[in-house]
Amino acid sequence: MKPVYMPFTYLTEPTARILSALIGPVVVYQPLQNRVDDSLTALADQGVIDIRFPLTGDDARLAAALSEFTQWAGQNPGRTTAGADFVGAQQGKVPYFDDSSISRIRSEIKQYKDQPAEADGDETGFSARLFLAAAEQNDRTTVNLDQELKQFKSLEQGFLDSLVEGDEANFDRHGLGSQLWREDPGAKRTEQRIRSWATLAAADPELPDFFITTSPAVVDTLVETWDEVMPIEQLAKIRLAIASSEAPPVLNTVLAELTLRESLTADACDALVALKTNDPDAPAVVVTLYAAIDCPPASMVRQMAPAAARLAEKKTSPAKAHHNTLIVLVEPDSKSE
Repeated sequence: MKPVYMPFTYLTEPTARILSALIGPVVVYQPLQNRVDDSLTALADQGVIDIRFPLTGDDARLAAALSEFTQWAGQNPGRTTAGADFVGAQQGKVPYFDDSSISRIRSEIKQYKDQPAEADGDETGFSARLFLAAAEQNDRTTVNLDQELKQFKSLEQGFLDSLVEGDEANFDRHGLGSQLWREDPGAKRTEQRIRSWATLAAADPELPDFFITTSPAVVDTLVETWDEVMPIEQLAKIRLAIASSEAPPVLNTVLAELTLRESLTADACDALVALKTNDPDAPAVVVTLYAAIDCPPASMVRQMAPAAARLAEKKTSPAKAHHNTLIVLVEPDSKSE
């Protein structure tokens, strides 16, 4: 049973290991074969994730468009990316995701679409892959900036603690930037992320069994945007202890049984609820289980993908006996932070 990570093409090593401990290796789609981040390659080599390239070809054309867009972004820093104000020297590394940057991506697509395309180089796929590649750069750089800010805050904490009157320094050592730097990366251009990611998923001949995400904004957008065509219901929410890497994935058996059920209700999730931890000191995550009712994974992907991507959808392996699609949201536990 394979879960797929949505709608991102990048995740940090700690996140990947937590998800692997919960459900085993997750599938992570990549937009370009020749630009896979070294950290993802290392995780794949260790069996923590499974990297797939549902759409291939046009890598040189995509790399050229991405390079020009990144150069433009460095010359036109936006204000909507977390950390844009933190260390001015970092500007230029992040393809800022504001309205002007999206317009620039569109212009890059128009500029390059007249060049000869390789196999699988339809413009819907090209557009989706370019957007996802830019989004991945944004996500990676934001993570790096986050780590630098944490180091800065650690130094700040040590400095304040060294002051005799530290508590009277009139400085909020806990609140400064804490929310900004923990923002949900899926909260930006959420629908476009989902549609672009679904373009890749529609081309996967072996679509995984269920979806997993770490973004509450993604779940909210799925419910708000696609509720009429694929009703999504919350079935359960639990605080789950993180098992050691040597232990079998704690959710595998329960989720495998749930994916095969014809009817899914909250009452069917007793086995999942039984896994919750009551130990307040245990390292844990919050797991929320949703389901797209009467909508198997392939159907859900078709609904999320642009119309052109549905027409270009690759022939998939025989459909699995799924009647619904499980969506697992994994979030940090406030008690464990």
